[in-house]
Amino acid sequence: MAWLKILEEKPDHPMFNVEEAKKLLADLPQDNPLNALDEITGWLASVKETPGFRPELRADIIMLLDETAQPHHANLLQHYLAEVHLQDFESMRRWQGILIFMRAAAEAYAACIDEYQQVEKKSPTFKAKVPVICVRLIRATAEQIKLELMRYTKIEPPLWQQLYQYYNIAAANQFADTVVYAYAKGTPHTSAQRELLRAVLLHSASPDTLTPEQIEVSYRIAGRLSSHFDFKDAPDADCVHCLDLAQPAPPMDMSDQIQVTPTMRFFGAVRAIPKLEEIILESERSQTEAEQRLDNDFTPQGKLTVLKHLQVYWSKDHPHRRQERRGISTTIELIHGFKLISKVVTNAALDQMADLSAEEVEMLKQESKLNLTDAQEDVEYITETWDVLDLSIGGIGARIPKAPADWVKIGALCGLKATNNNVWWAGMIRRLETDAEEKIRVGIEILTKKPLSIWLRSLGKGTELASNWESRSGSFKHTYLPAILVPDAQDSYAEATMLMESGGYRTDYVYEVMMGEKNNNIKL
Repeated sequence: MAWLKILEEKPDHPMFNVEEAKKLLADLPQDNPLNALDEITGWLASVKETPGFRPELRADIIMLLDETAQPHHANLLQHYLAEVHLQDFESMRRWQGILIFMRAAAEAYAACIDEYQQVEKKSPTFKAKVPVICVRLIRATAEQIKLELMRYTKIEPPLWQQLYQYYNIAAANQFADTVVYAYAKGTPHTSAQRELLRAVLLHSASPDTLTPEQIEVSYRIAGRLSSHFDFKDAPDADCVHCLDLAQPAPPMDMSDQIQVTPTMRFFGAVRAIPKLEEIILESERSQTEAEQRLDNDFTPQGKLTVLKHLQVYWSKDHPHRRQERRGISTTIELIHGFKLISKVVTNAALDQMADLSAEEVEMLKQESKLNLTDAQEDVEYITETWDVLDLSIGGIGARIPKAPADWVKIGALCGLKATNNNVWWAGMIRRLETDAEEKIRVGIEILTKKPLSIWLRSLGKGTELASNWESRSGSFKHTYLPAILVPDAQDSYAEATMLMESGGYRTDYVYEVMMGEKNNNIKL
């Protein structure tokens, strides 16, 4: 009757052991990461909820499911980041697929930890797996926080509670700082403490000013540098942030007004700054080497931007929003697209430019014009009207009244003006926030109220200078590029910042600034 005893011990589930689980997982769709992740999410929930599993067997199958999901998760995340649109249906479907999987993984691992705590006789093999299970649980929670940040939404208390609760369990069982491989060997070592720090330092790095792709790069950098982060029981000069492990709330900036309690922890990445600076220097010297160090999914220039952002926000003197904001109820009109903005803002007088033939002046005048309708002289372009919520000296807080177009993202250049006003300013979207009703709040930095549109004439590079070709052949035609000047603090264009269309110019080329009677040459 031994076989009856075996049947009684076997859980009523298709994945009643690891071998059967592997057979079922072999049928996952390999060419559809969303469907594959969805199937694994369903398996995680059913294995977690089905009674009859020995705790160690349940943990083994859940770990196998998670490991099988990792390539599909990476693939789907890559697809999502390639085409992120806040209100696009397909983009939202991918994001939700990843989020739901991460939530299911965290809940399944939480069930494993809870069962482990209830087991009286803990086997050595199960005991050895628990630090890895806890690391994966905290990482799955951190991944959810990261995904919510990519949508610019507020992190709800249950996520903070889960993050702190299972870190506390790790600390109580004395394996919070036990270093393990989260997945396969060859990946960086980590621990429950490092995964917690990775999440809270990402949240402290002003992610609402980063694109989703930049948030992902920041998350990866934080993971690589987590061993350099400080995490202490008492206030410390290098710990510029704090959290309360007994409160389901986000981390805070440390200040003299905060009342210290025994459950508070103090953390910072100040010790990681020299390492960041080292990577920045290496990235500037050898972008190929930097790619090898920080994964190959992102451009070297994009990584460098993120590294410098983290260098600022992880320092002791990280920025704070100090400008007073005044509530107001009005509207603004917006346009986007560099070429359009360069045409509607004030243009430099072409007739007064030196070294331009009458033919070139006429050509640039035509290039500077907007499309005109056949029936009227009114310019033909569409503006968007946004509700203004508040103002500061250098910015505007606005709410988009309906689902935004694809162009609304961090770093997007925009032209803006008061309704019924003809003067266009130049601004840039710096912050995004999605509320509970899926309405988008936007923070716009006013770059300048006096943008000046000019032309640059390409002169080439070194021996390839256009003037050399022109003198030899007599037939060389110049290439002209539009640019927008942002005056300095004294409203002078002598030390102006120049805006150009991304990818619109060639580095190391010499350009002639077509402005006024005396032109200047610059190299970009």
